Amino acid sequence: MSRESAAPYESPELRRVTGPALRPGGLALTERAVELCGFAPGERVLDIGCGLGTSVHHLAEAHGFNALGLDLSPMMLAQARQEHPGLVLLRGEASALPLASASLHGVFLECVLSLAASPSAALAECYRVLRPGGWLVLSDLYFRAPQLVAVDSPLPGCLGGARGREGWQDMVRAAGLELTIWEDHSDYLRQLAAQLAWSQGSATALWGDCGSGDSCRDMNEKIARVRPGYFLLLARKKAERHG
Repeated sequence: MSRESAAPYESPELRRVTGPALRPGGLALTERAVELCGFAPGERVLDIGCGLGTSVHHLAEAHGFNALGLDLSPMMLAQARQEHPGLVLLRGEASALPLASASLHGVFLECVLSLAASPSAALAECYRVLRPGGWLVLSDLYFRAPQLVAVDSPLPGCLGGARGREGWQDMVRAAGLELTIWEDHSDYLRQLAAQLAWSQGSATALWGDCGSGDSCRDMNEKIARVRPGYFLLLARKKAERHG
């Protein structure tokens, strides 16, 4: 997940608007996923890219799950441990999870896979650590007009690893997971962009550094053309059949 170093999530400007859950909608889609997946108290779930530990703490305290967190950033993990002592927080890569195979009931990847150096390898690891019948919870940015993405002009931050709806779905299926739900939640992204524009004068903190002057204006025009959206995807590792 070496791309996390380019993420805007450590930006104090973004954090002032989002609060400790550093993504559009905060914990709203986390709660939506818990409702749809039907996890039971005591089940073991992992939040990859756990940041400040907000989701891990919520999953443990509000729902009684055996929740773990993993992040690559020592700074984020140090703050998470200070804020939420007692949480099980690990440092590591999404593409090499330090967990046993078939050991988890659920894996959360909330606004982090688009920043992974190898999203396909990260999904393969999710498949490995999930128990049969276990759930992948994926929320991230996507392009609602992917045909307008210029391959020779990479976009900043999370958008650099985003793709269209079919691109995300194909990647999840290629990892061996069975897609069950796709929901568009772009309203959360629009709300966050509007809040940033109101408080900071622009939504630059949402995408990351786009340069300055004409360069930034050009990048903002490219971003507008591809129509960024936000989604929730649920997929399942097929249960083993006996007999």
